[in-house]
Amino acid sequence: MAYNFDKYNDTYIDTLSTSYDYGSVMHYERNAFALNASGVTIIPIQNASAYIGQRIQLSPIDILTIQRYYGCVPTPSTLNTATNRMPVESGSDLVQ
Repeated sequence: MAYNFDKYNDTYIDTLSTSYDYGSVMHYERNAFALNASGVTIIPIQNASAYIGQRIQLSPIDILTIQRYYGCVPTPSTLNTATNRMPVESGSDLVQ
């Protein structure tokens, strides 16, 4: 089961412009794959005390990701690489 911890780069993973979600129902709990229930196999790098791996309900980011995946809400545009500026929709009051 070591493949469960493989790392992938951004060309393989599409986050649909959402942040990393420790509260996701898809996140492993701290003791996932441990030999005993008190063993810890996963420690969040940015916040070691963060609660991870809940199984109660979809997190707000889980819901947003599903909505974006199925086109219920739009996914934000990314930077325009040709000009390195954020795209502006026509009729917008913003000026680049």
